[in-house]
Amino acid sequence: MKVVELVEVTKVYELPRGSVKALDNVTASIEAGEFISVMGPSGSGKTTFLNIIGCLDTPTGGTVEVGGENINGLDDEALTKIRRDKIGFVFQQFNLIATLTALENIEYPMILKGVNGHEEKSKELVSSVGLDEELGDNKPNELSGGEQQRVAIARALANDPDIILADEPTGNLDSKTSRDIMQLLKETNERGKTIIIVTHDPQVASYTKRTFRLVDGRIDSDGVFL
Repeated sequence: MKVVELVEVTKVYELPRGSVKALDNVTASIEAGEFISVMGPSGSGKTTFLNIIGCLDTPTGGTVEVGGENINGLDDEALTKIRRDKIGFVFQQFNLIATLTALENIEYPMILKGVNGHEEKSKELVSSVGLDEELGDNKPNELSGGEQQRVAIARALANDPDIILADEPTGNLDSKTSRDIMQLLKETNERGKTIIIVTHDPQVASYTKRTFRLVDGRIDSDGVFL
C-alpha cells in the first residue's frame, strides 16, 4: 500500500533575487513499511522534498498524496490534522521545548490530540527508546545530545503515526551515538513504521533499504544499498 505518492511535483520559491526551483517535476512512490534515505548535495531539494511530504510546505505544481489523502488545496487546519495524526517528525536540532521535561515533551502531541492516558504512554515510550526512566524528569539541557534525540524520536511516535520523517537526525551527534540512533530507527521501521530520512552521510543511508538521490531538484537515481 502506498503511503506517499508524488506525481510531477514542482516547488518554486519567489525570492528577491528571482525564482528558485527547489523541486523540478519529481515523481516518487513510497510503500507502507519502507525505510528510505534521501541524499544529494546542498541545495538539491532534499529538505523541500521532506517538507512537502510532511505537509509543512505545499507544491507549486503536481499532486501529493500522504496516507491516501490528496493534500493539494487543503487548508491549514486540514494539513495540521494530517501532521498531527499521520506523521512524526525528528529534526537535527531536536526541537524539544526547553521549559518542559523529557516526559512532558513526549506527552505534548498527545495532549494536543486529546489522547487519554498520555502520562502512562509517555513513560512507556521513554522505555521503548532505551532511556532510563528517571531521565524523564530531566529538561533538555540536562540531557546529552543522544538522549535528546531519543526523546525526540519518542515524541515522534507519541500519536502512533504511520510515517516518521527525519531531517539529518544524526547531524549533531558523534559516530557512536549516531549508530545507536540509527539502530533505534531501524528497529522502529521493523515494527512497521515507514521512515524517510534526509542525510548526507552514506553510513546513515546504509541502514535504509532504498535511496532517492536528488540533484538540482530532480531525482537522479533510485537505488538500493546492498
